[in-house]
Amino acid sequence: MAERDGSGGGEETGALGVTVRRDRWGIAHVEATSAEAAFAAQGWVAADDRIWQMEWDRRRALGRWAEVVGMVGAREDAFFRRLGLAAISQADYAALDERTQAMCEAYARGVNRWLDDHGDALPAEFEHHPAPPEAWEPWHCVAVYKLRHIFMGTLTRKLWRGRIMAQAGPEAVMATVGDVEADAAMVPGEGPRPDLLADAASVLDACAADMAALAAAMDSDGASNSWALSGQRASSGKPLLAGDPHRGIEFPNVYHQCHLRCDEFDAIGMGFPGVPGFPHFGHNAEVAWGITHGMCDDTDVFVERFAGPDGEARLSDGTPVQWRYETLDIRGEGTVEFQCGSTERGPVVLGDPADGVALSMQWTGMFGPDTTLDALWPMLVAESTAELVEAVRPWVLPVNNLLAADRDGTIAFKIRGRVVERQPASRWTPVPGTDEFAWDGLEPVPFEDLPEWTDPERGYLVTANNRTADGGPYISLDFAGPSRHDRICELLTPMTGATAADMSTVHGDVTSLVATNVLGLISEYAVECGHELSHTLLDMLAAWDQRMTADSASATIYAVVKRRLIEAVVERLGIAGAQLGAAGWPPAAEASRMAAGAATRMLCERNLDVVPGLDNPIGRRMAASACVDETAAELTQRLGPDPQAWTWGTVHRMASPHPLASALPAARDLHPPVDGCAGDGDTVRQGGTAPETGERAIHGSVARYAFDLGDWDNSGWVVPHGVSGVRNSGHDLDQRQAWLDCELLPMAYSPQAVAAVTEHEHDI
Repeated sequence: MAERDGSGGGEETGALGVTVRRDRWGIAHVEATSAEAAFAAQGWVAADDRIWQMEWDRRRALGRWAEVVGMVGAREDAFFRRLGLAAISQADYAALDERTQAMCEAYARGVNRWLDDHGDALPAEFEHHPAPPEAWEPWHCVAVYKLRHIFMGTLTRKLWRGRIMAQAGPEAVMATVGDVEADAAMVPGEGPRPDLLADAASVLDACAADMAALAAAMDSDGASNSWALSGQRASSGKPLLAGDPHRGIEFPNVYHQCHLRCDEFDAIGMGFPGVPGFPHFGHNAEVAWGITHGMCDDTDVFVERFAGPDGEARLSDGTPVQWRYETLDIRGEGTVEFQCGSTERGPVVLGDPADGVALSMQWTGMFGPDTTLDALWPMLVAESTAELVEAVRPWVLPVNNLLAADRDGTIAFKIRGRVVERQPASRWTPVPGTDEFAWDGLEPVPFEDLPEWTDPERGYLVTANNRTADGGPYISLDFAGPSRHDRICELLTPMTGATAADMSTVHGDVTSLVATNVLGLISEYAVECGHELSHTLLDMLAAWDQRMTADSASATIYAVVKRRLIEAVVERLGIAGAQLGAAGWPPAAEASRMAAGAATRMLCERNLDVVPGLDNPIGRRMAASACVDETAAELTQRLGPDPQAWTWGTVHRMASPHPLASALPAARDLHPPVDGCAGDGDTVRQGGTAPETGERAIHGSVARYAFDLGDWDNSGWVVPHGVSGVRNSGHDLDQRQAWLDCELLPMAYSPQAVAAVTEHEHDI
């Protein structure tokens, strides 16, 4: 085996018959004679760049993370074992078509080839592991993909609203959702709207006892932007397709940049380490695609009541339950045995049946075969938007807002994924574990009935997790507010002669439309401030341009005032500190982020009449004035007496923790550095925060891209860190500054462009 170069790529010859060219950012451009060889090379390259991340995802999917990190991983392991994610993934893999299985087999062969050649040169993380990685099996591709998406649905939101139900009642639950008819829709139309609020109060009242029992027993949904401009608005006369997915920022980054060229296709994009193809973002020679999270209601949670010896023998209605026992190996602690079982509604995943109550769940990702990966090959070889849309017919999870554009000039939107409509009661909170709420006999919404829109007259399409359509099937209660969608529309409407470089202007936009509403409340009600500095802060806010730039002091003042307003709302609603599941999982910061989103919506909609203490002008004046006074005192203590020095970049810091370093103190040197950044959770440039963690950015753009269908070589992309997950490899942090500056790096595609940026070339 030859010496490894600093690019993260090995220089050796072998049997895959593939040439790999690493560009100046370490991104692999694969040239193969067959698709099979290309997928094997993708597996090899992914392992070369991200083998530890692949091992982390696989261990979590199989419920074996505690074998590495000890008790801190046990609760997560128990959840996935109870869910049966490994067995579900194996069954789903067996149901995939032969071509898809061949992709996964080739990918696994490439990963294992890398492991064979590099077993004595593993990344530093494995110094903290009790054993090296095991061989990669083809079905592991399904397991890690499912792992990355199970928490992007409504599981955590329904658990959170269940806790609110127990603590504050049905009115508070409804207040967190707000006016579901108010958001901007993606697709116009006059079709029938689902009655989202039908009988909501009576349903929630009926569930109150179960929610009280629940409270006694007890990459995160995502957010993203994408947009497509028609050729009429572009300088080349061909469309532009751009966007940026938002998730929790971690190291290594969730997406992996790669380019695969073979006789059957020539595709470039961002994939998931451990999964072949480019499921979310990419283009081939004729068509480009990108997605945002569709925010679909994909999960139901059931409160199951148990009776019999130790609560384990049967449900309270007498239905027997088949239980099995599994054992967790916990590093440093030995083994722990626990119960796993299922009711007719789904696997029991949280709680202890011995206590008489526990939670089961159903999820679209395990309701029938998951054929998502069957879409990957057809996407790679599609020659038009029509073919690309047809290619995603097998897609199951997650439900996505798909945008596509082709070189003939068509731009198109289509919801892809498995949408299962249930009765309205299931939309809000966990529901009683009775046959009434089971999914038996339900059928997914037909692919043809999912919303779509092609070549709109206005010349662009925009998705930003907002409400999808004015008609059609029920999708969710939990769409994002309209601020990002509306701001992108504002930016695109006047655009003509646009280029891929112009898309960075949209990526980097930090104007907050939410700030207009929040500042309107402050100016109206903060009239009784007592702090000496408060009036200066109010003057600064009044003169502010509502842009969350890193050098803005007014942005900091606004953010802290807004946080304190949010805290005032959630405390008075009785939902402050609502946590999910058992202690430490899921994290309190996630519940805090959801509470902040609900409170922000209430502030924007002026829906404060349901908040005790804020339901009258006097209460609002007292609260708003107190928030400004508290902000003045807090920031003086934190940052000094000069408000002009309280710049946003000083407090809005991007932390991107390394999961192993977070779990094991001995690995803490694996954490990347922390930097200040612009934007917030309401701006196009995402930098989401949670009251639980103050102004620290915990959510952001995990990639940015712009595809130029007039000339693919004018396209660009960037990720927060680098293509490599190997610390100190040279390509682990080399995209970081461009990401912070909202700049795109060249996405070389043609052979000539690839040759111009190639720094290392080797055969595998």
